[in-house]
Amino acid sequence: GLGSGTGRDERKLFVWMERPQTESSLLTGDGGVPPLPLGEGRGEGKSQLLLAPINPTGSEKDPIYEYIRGLDKEKAGHENGRLLYVAATRAKKHLHLLGDARLAANGDETEVKDPSTGSLLAKLWPAVEADFVEAARTSPLAPSPPSGGEGRGEGAVVNQDLRRLPSDWTLPPAPPGATWVPPQDTARVPDEIEFSWAGETARHVGSVVHRWLQRIAEDELRGWDRKRVEKMREGIARELAARGVEENDLKAATTRVASALGQALEDKRGRWLLGPQRESRNEHRLTALIDGGRRVYVIDRTFMDREDKRWIVDYKTSTHEGADIEAFLDQEQERYRAQLARYAAALGPAQLGLYFPLLGGWREWDVKINRR
Repeated sequence: GLGSGTGRDERKLFVWMERPQTESSLLTGDGGVPPLPLGEGRGEGKSQLLLAPINPTGSEKDPIYEYIRGLDKEKAGHENGRLLYVAATRAKKHLHLLGDARLAANGDETEVKDPSTGSLLAKLWPAVEADFVEAARTSPLAPSPPSGGEGRGEGAVVNQDLRRLPSDWTLPPAPPGATWVPPQDTARVPDEIEFSWAGETARHVGSVVHRWLQRIAEDELRGWDRKRVEKMREGIARELAARGVEENDLKAATTRVASALGQALEDKRGRWLLGPQRESRNEHRLTALIDGGRRVYVIDRTFMDREDKRWIVDYKTSTHEGADIEAFLDQEQERYRAQLARYAAALGPAQLGLYFPLLGGWREWDVKINRR
């Protein structure tokens, strides 16, 4: 569309501009503008305000009005050139500029008319005119439509005349609607498993922790530490409140989210999980056919490590008040073993891992060998 004009330049009721004032401009004027008289307070370092109304219909054009309007057109042309330059230099690998120009009306099929004045193609014309002339010389013209206007051959013009429908015409029946089969496994079944015993507040805490761990992993830890998390407490509280956490539970829930994020950022295992990794995906949603049914899963984190092993990791915001944390982590591993096995069946062979940021806990295994 570079050959299209940039819009009609309508005449305004008033035009005005300021310009630096010099003694020479005061005495002689410039650009055909009548000089302004010297008066008190006028001189070097001042500015002039040029103001002119549109001329009445049928009267001669006002020179000041035409002078200011000409400057406005020139400034608009420079601005269009700047926009074209900015747009073109944003290309990273390839740049395609598309424009069209008309052939001359004298019958010469190799003579191309200059593009419309004010178009972006006009600014590029000194550089691309030869290409357009060559294209006009070598490209075949579209064949003329046969008599009657309803040709059927290649290049024929389609008759687009309006035609009336019969008075008894009705719309044809609509095709049958598509049948939607809901997935047999929802994307957030894991949440229901994890928080079925813990209540709504724990579920919301887990959702917020997952969201911020996703953000940290996408940033590859850049700019993240515990101090930044502590400064986010007010925003975390607002997010929890928006999810429905009651005011009485808000302070404790906010502390739990901040603690999970802070410990993950200071934990060696957490920094390995959240840091730069190859082929990493966060909150990776995928659909797979498992056992004849369509399953939808969301994987918290998956990536390739330095040994070319694929990892599938789930974050768990579980807490444990008892003394035997290792036994608790073993129980959690058995609890979620089938869930992560389904992820591996959908994504492919992988090392599986559970990360507990609030406990600094970790369990890993693969789909064939059970190990810690």
